Amino acid sequence: MPHILIVDDKEENLYYLQALLTGNGYAVETAHHGAEALVKARQNPPVLIVSDLLMPVMDGYTLLRYWKADARLKTIPFIVYTATYTEPEDEKLALSLGADAFILKPSEPEDFLARFREVQARGVVAVPDLPTAANGDDSDRLKDYSVILIRKLEEKTMQLQEANEILEKDIARRKEAEDKIQHLAYYDLLTNLPNRRLLIDRLEHTLAVSARHQNHGAVLFIDLDHFKTLNDTKGHSVGDLLLIEVANRLQTCIRGGDTLARLGGDEFVVILLDLNEDASQAAIQAEAVGTKIISCVNQPYYLDGYLYHSSTSIGVCLFRNQEITVDELLKRADIAMYQAKNAGRKTLRFYDPTMQAALEVRAALESDLRIAIQENQFKLYYQIQVDHAGNVHGAEALIRWQHPQKGLVPPLQFIPLSEETGLIIPIGQWVIDTACAQIKAWENDPITRDLQIAVNVSACQFHDSNFVSQVSEMLERHKIKPGRLKFELTESLVLDNIEEAVIKMQALRNFGVYFSIDDFGTGFSSLSYLTKLPLDQLKIDQTFIRNMCMNDRDAVVVQTIIGMANNLGIEVIAEGVELESQRAFLEKHHCNLCQGYLFSQPLALNEFEAKLKDIRVLT
Repeated sequence: MPHILIVDDKEENLYYLQALLTGNGYAVETAHHGAEALVKARQNPPVLIVSDLLMPVMDGYTLLRYWKADARLKTIPFIVYTATYTEPEDEKLALSLGADAFILKPSEPEDFLARFREVQARGVVAVPDLPTAANGDDSDRLKDYSVILIRKLEEKTMQLQEANEILEKDIARRKEAEDKIQHLAYYDLLTNLPNRRLLIDRLEHTLAVSARHQNHGAVLFIDLDHFKTLNDTKGHSVGDLLLIEVANRLQTCIRGGDTLARLGGDEFVVILLDLNEDASQAAIQAEAVGTKIISCVNQPYYLDGYLYHSSTSIGVCLFRNQEITVDELLKRADIAMYQAKNAGRKTLRFYDPTMQAALEVRAALESDLRIAIQENQFKLYYQIQVDHAGNVHGAEALIRWQHPQKGLVPPLQFIPLSEETGLIIPIGQWVIDTACAQIKAWENDPITRDLQIAVNVSACQFHDSNFVSQVSEMLERHKIKPGRLKFELTESLVLDNIEEAVIKMQALRNFGVYFSIDDFGTGFSSLSYLTKLPLDQLKIDQTFIRNMCMNDRDAVVVQTIIGMANNLGIEVIAEGVELESQRAFLEKHHCNLCQGYLFSQPLALNEFEAKLKDIRVLT
């Protein structure tokens, strides 16, 4: 294999020539300047040398002089391959010094190889004699010309280097700008995760690949529970901190080949690839990832000094070798996610076709609910609250929906939906306004003028920024007496942001509104928050009342709540009282107020007023 020596100070030039010549059957040796080339050539003479002109340490012209002055090397062909050509005299000088060919960069590979092989076949054309005293003048002129030429080459090289530096910087800036534009187009600014656009691209590719393989894949649709509440109470900056931290945690739960993207808001999507061929095994694998995500997301967060607990609901849809669009796949996973939320949140559900039908029913119900608000299809029912002597102290106002076609719709069917959609706010306003109007209407009747009406207030309603002003406007408009309207709040509502709860409760207390904690004992019952809130009443949850005469633990819980309330000077009432034995137990342990079917079920207004007259007659 012919041995070739290449001389150039640019690595990319060496790499190019070495690849070209090696690929055409030559053994190539490289050098970075003339001095290195001379050493290597004298140790292992090549059959041909290819050299640049402008190089550090020793340039190509000097190398060429030494080469032709060396008895062992002067018969070896010398090709000049350079990009420093400026004038015809430059080529003339190189050839006069003994170069066998002068090739300009860049040269097409075929052209270069043709010239290269021509020189190799032809050999050395002429070997110049070393200068003698007789031709000293010519030698001096040649030397002067060489100095001038080298200076010109150096100037040109400096200009080229400067231009090259400017070009490289411009290219770098353009590349940086292009990369930034590309990143903005496909990645989420907040979390730096792939955005919806890139997610859809990858899903399309994944589905195309899936059509050619037997393994299952899965899409996990991840939605944070109660994220809107965090944004509304702590601000979007804290919400953004949570999204960033959740994104970081989710990345630790997936494999390298999987995709994690932020779809928008508090929604994330994970694409799992290469799951098992068997659907049941693939489901187990996807469930394991989902369970890991739920556990990871559920860990506490410290957001700008604020301790926060979050949870997530996940919908999963498996896919494999099936005709399905990206939109349909995401829709199915989204449906499954809502099933997880309906199951109590903080859980995972797989897509099932029956879910679609359920969602269509839900959508129809939501549409009907909006019409109900416009057409005032709601009614208030009242359930009396009495003491053990049978005296009526008040009533809890309970909403009912009189649907024009479906009849009476139970609250459990539309209240959760109204809370999810935000319709609970206008519905809640109607309840409070109707209760105020009823209190005012009862003021002129000796039987009802001292009655108190309790109204349930949802978390969504209470946290609304206009809640206090809206209630105060109703109280002012109806001009009801202080202490006649009572709001029932849940423990989770007030503890979600206790500082806000105290401020709002105190503001409404100044307008004469009383407060009761509903379902007490089922949440985070503690003395600490009871002492902070302006409370008037605790309402013992019916789950304890139902079993307290048969279950010692429930009996102890009830007695403890009663004792705690009495010691704090807070009124206590028990709901769900259905048996005389339950009433007797409560009376024995000093719970003075009761509510439940033992006394009356919730009644429409006319029935309730008739019930009051009967009680009045009997007592």
